[in-house]
Amino acid sequence: MRWRVSLRAAGLVVVLGTVAQLNAGVMYTVTDLGTLGGSTSAPYGINDLGQVVGESSLPGNSTSHAFRTAPNQPINPLSDDLGSLGPGWSKGYGINNVGQVVGDCWISAGVVHAFRTGPNKGIDATRDNLGTLGGSSSYARAISDAGQVVGKSETLAGTWHAFRAAPDRPMDPSADDLGTFGGPWSEAYGINNAGQAVGEAWTVASRPRGFRTRPNNGIDPATDDIGGLADWASWASAINASGQVAGTSRPSLASGDVHALHIFRTAPNEPINPVTDDLDTVGDWVPEVRDINDRGDIVGNLSRVEGDMVFISTFLYLGSSAFELGDIIDPASDWKFEEVFAMNNRGQIVGVGYHDGIRRGFRLDPIPEPSSALLSIGVATFFGCLRGRRLRVARVGAMSSQSFHIAFGEGAVHAIQETP
Repeated sequence: MRWRVSLRAAGLVVVLGTVAQLNAGVMYTVTDLGTLGGSTSAPYGINDLGQVVGESSLPGNSTSHAFRTAPNQPINPLSDDLGSLGPGWSKGYGINNVGQVVGDCWISAGVVHAFRTGPNKGIDATRDNLGTLGGSSSYARAISDAGQVVGKSETLAGTWHAFRAAPDRPMDPSADDLGTFGGPWSEAYGINNAGQAVGEAWTVASRPRGFRTRPNNGIDPATDDIGGLADWASWASAINASGQVAGTSRPSLASGDVHALHIFRTAPNEPINPVTDDLDTVGDWVPEVRDINDRGDIVGNLSRVEGDMVFISTFLYLGSSAFELGDIIDPASDWKFEEVFAMNNRGQIVGVGYHDGIRRGFRLDPIPEPSSALLSIGVATFFGCLRGRRLRVARVGAMSSQSFHIAFGEGAVHAIQETP
């Protein structure tokens, strides 16, 4: 037998770590979002009203559906199930401030289509299917308040391109294909209310580069490449109202080290400035930026491989201060966070974690007036703790190859699976 931990793999498990003990105090309360009647849920988006979208298993856990909560409420199985375009699963990834939800639905074997609902409505198969750019499948990731949708779609040529669909209309292959930087692939992850889309696109040399389009325009290689921290690779994950972009950049691949990633946050509508926009490296932790709000606050995830184990953690930037989310909630709440996905302009954060050993979606609500001592903790202090602390790996007894066990250790919760 050998021990294996897989990151974000369906049916497998991960190692969750509270990696920095900063004694920062309590900044957030935690709400268990519940489910649509099944055992698990995962929230992927939140608007400024506190409405949360994501996916939840249904009774019996045979499939999952997209959900949209009422403002600042947990999931209500009687009212929040959005349904699907067909007989299979659906997932909600983004929501705007009028309650329109975007995401994906299973149509048939190998076919997935993006959808956009009406304001505070369920999925209507006759109206909400966004179609594709000519290929078989499409995926929606974000929506503006006007109803513009971005994501990726297969094209008629079989490549994948970023798209931006017009409000209240399905995809138009002749108008909504955002193009690339000359390579075969692109994907859009975010959009602001000005119609600027962000994501990543491949160059002719097949290097990934972050892009930020001009309002309601396609990708222009002459103006939309946001650059990198060392002019090699970058990934633009999110954009706010002022045009600030947050993501990660790899200075070099000379060593082949996948850990050579830095978090960046640009100035409004400017390319990456390595002098001012580099928010530090995290040593052997690999960062993943998920969202940026209009204040410039950033949330994301960290992962680290150590032998056969994968450790993961979550972070929050408030201005120039960085925090591990597990350290800024009441420790008596007994939550262990696995991953965060989104944050709104009120500072509310959604993600997934383990509570009493059960994987559930959560919403973090900020407590007003955090202490001055809390805000004085800097990025260097946080990442210094990340570099200096070694997590204890829990080894648990014999289990069947189909089971897993959550072992609570000092400063971490370790989920370990035994596999042949």
